[in-house]
Amino acid sequence: MKKLLLPALLVAMGAGAAVAGNMAKFNETAYRFDESQGLCIETEQMCGEEETNPVCTWSADNSVELQRFISPTECGKVLHEILP
Repeated sequence: MKKLLLPALLVAMGAGAAVAGNMAKFNETAYRFDESQGLCIETEQMCGEEETNPVCTWSADNSVELQRFISPTECGKVLHEILP
């Protein structure tokens, strides 16, 4: 019994770490581009990369797509909603 416990524990820990790593990879703070200021502004929304999900939009204005941060004056790739 003891011979099986340690390998099973290691496999479970490895699987948990893999899932946690994937979740962190896909969940990120989203940004919106403010044309009047010419700046990429941080929002308090979390979005992801799963392209099969709907595009993530800013809660204050649903017509504004949220994007990944590149620099203060440039937003990047459009992000998508995180679905359960």
